Amino acid sequence: MLPLAARLHRRAAVTRAMRRFFDERDFVEVDTPVAARTVAPEPHLEAPAVTFHAGGETLRRYLQTSPELAMKRLLATLPRIVQLAPAFRDGDLTHLHRPEFRILEWYRRGEDLEALYGDCEGLLVATAAAAGDATGFIYQGRRVELRRPFRRVTVDEAFRAHAGFSILERLERDALAGELAARSVHHDPAEPWDDLFHRVFLGVVEPALLADGQPVFLCDYPAPLAALARLSPRDARVAERFELYVGGLELANAFGELVDAGEQRRRFERDRALRLAAGRADYPVDERFFAALATLPPSAGIALGFDRLLMLLCDAADIDDVACVPWLET
Repeated sequence: MLPLAARLHRRAAVTRAMRRFFDERDFVEVDTPVAARTVAPEPHLEAPAVTFHAGGETLRRYLQTSPELAMKRLLATLPRIVQLAPAFRDGDLTHLHRPEFRILEWYRRGEDLEALYGDCEGLLVATAAAAGDATGFIYQGRRVELRRPFRRVTVDEAFRAHAGFSILERLERDALAGELAARSVHHDPAEPWDDLFHRVFLGVVEPALLADGQPVFLCDYPAPLAALARLSPRDARVAERFELYVGGLELANAFGELVDAGEQRRRFERDRALRLAAGRADYPVDERFFAALATLPPSAGIALGFDRLLMLLCDAADIDDVACVPWLET
């Protein structure tokens, strides 16, 4: 790993290259509040709550897990936006996770996932060039080549190759539970479908898929994992969603954005019910988000872990190693 001063210089160079990349593509850099009235009710993400005393009132706010809701409101006004923002997730503390981290998000109004595939490839090359070599880099002892286009693998292809079955043929909970039972994979009978999916994905599929460390887009996520993505018009069993892995690290998560406000409300209500059943916080509804969503054409958006990008380009094994001031030392 580089000495601290060299890491900080490289961090600054990568940040400049990132901003130049988006400026050359007519993105407007925006800034949204970190402490928001609400966040998306994702079942497995918890936003830290904070209290402010202002104007004689006591105000409860949540530190954003992502600037997504606010940025989609801005997308109704600006066609291409980007933000490098702090984000927070309660409970995260590993060599790849901190409760506070930096997230790079960008959105393209009226465009689709193909544009984001190109953005990811171009951004990796541009930032690697700022770190010294546009063709690739060494991460944890192995060479990562940035040959375009990066490989694309569907989730179903990955399951067929590495788990031995089609996940798209097991989109019902009982069917997937039966598959796990037949393979003697331990699981709780009460676990929902997405927990069963992740047992196989994290334990079997992901390690095999990422063994060589080369860039790969994992695409066509099963519909139950659509989150804020729309379903594919080609196949309603899958969502317009991909994740980018580089050097064995999950780096980015992209959606063909769901712009059907009614469907998004139904998904949020389902996720809210899951949160309540698990004893998690109940976030307020953001009606301004739904109002903005209803005005948008089909669009595409992506979140990239900026600290993880820096880890790759600085050959750092721990996320604190690329911080100006390590989070654990503040």
